[in-house]
Amino acid sequence: MITLTTFEEARQGFRCRELRQALYDDGFHLMTDVIVNLHGEPHIARRRLENRLFRRDTFAWYERDRIPAIVEQVLAPAIAHGRGDLLPLARHTMMRLSIDVAGVDLPTGSDAELEHLYGLMDRLARASTVVHATGDKAAIIADGDAALAEFETAFFPASRRRRAELVAQAERGTLGDDALPRDVLTTLLRNQDRLDLPPETVLREVAYFPWVGSHSTSAQLVHAMHHIFDWIAAHPASRGQLEHDAVARQRFVHESMRLHPASPVAMRIATVDTQLPSGRRIPCGETVSIGVATANRDPDVFGADADEFDPYRGVPDGVPPWGLSFGTGTHACLGQELAGGLDPGDGAEHHLLGSVALMAGAMLRAGATPDPADPPTLDPNTTRTLWGRYPVTFGPS
Repeated sequence: MITLTTFEEARQGFRCRELRQALYDDGFHLMTDVIVNLHGEPHIARRRLENRLFRRDTFAWYERDRIPAIVEQVLAPAIAHGRGDLLPLARHTMMRLSIDVAGVDLPTGSDAELEHLYGLMDRLARASTVVHATGDKAAIIADGDAALAEFETAFFPASRRRRAELVAQAERGTLGDDALPRDVLTTLLRNQDRLDLPPETVLREVAYFPWVGSHSTSAQLVHAMHHIFDWIAAHPASRGQLEHDAVARQRFVHESMRLHPASPVAMRIATVDTQLPSGRRIPCGETVSIGVATANRDPDVFGADADEFDPYRGVPDGVPPWGLSFGTGTHACLGQELAGGLDPGDGAEHHLLGSVALMAGAMLRAGATPDPADPPTLDPNTTRTLWGRYPVTFGPS
């Protein structure tokens, strides 16, 4: 295996089109033909199609119309109770947002159905990323297969049927395009003639977005809140700014994302003999490990204190404040602007904040603070550094 650990070589690895995705090879049952696993022309075609959905105007619509309503709906009971756990609060928020993006309906919209779907997505997430799991990996994969079958029965048919009917109305001219759902499933159904996707591929693609969106983004929210709480403890006067200054709060989120990438490594396999601009040669068939977590702490790029949390850190031109946590190149994360927003320094006319910064603000304004009687603990079931519990109290800040 070839390991890329510097920021520049890791970036070159991400951008090398001769290296195909390999992180999900162990969970291939669930990831076959899913966009993140495609390579070459099939990936370009699928990405070009789904980019029609993942546009800044769509993300702006989510930030304005959907995310605030979802956050309020999820947080209200915990705020009324005076306490809660950041992890399930974050996951329920991001799950509701992610199923919107994917195109998955809850038949009655009940909390019980959301819990059921959340449980299925948790099993799919563990099976798809089994490379990082501890325990019996064969059993985890088998459980993921069972979860996908249950999702196909319980949630997918009705979601697909409703959108197929709406798409048919749009094609007949009896429904305007602006009335169609803004989601992945609708996008795929509207363009079946271009991609000729078999039903099982559409199923896996739609199932992929809820777990990847909810699990990775909710983990980012908890990491960010942990750093924010630590910062407020050391700088008490900063709390008011972090509650109300969204761009300042976003800097904290981006720095947290740099230190805690959703996947600490990215895996690739060379499809031909190739050579990176650095001069490193990679033989055909060789596995390449891109050390995202290590590259994001490269002192030559992020400074001698790269291991430390500093939301006011300066970075060189051309380097995003979150490092390589969203990847780069053709496989850059489709939803990075929905989760993290835009770099405040990119000069965009309409700045996007991202769902993590929006939810962090709502929690802070509700008076969220770590529960002194119940300290947080890490998740023991993965080799990744993830929080398993993070109890908080709500009240006057």
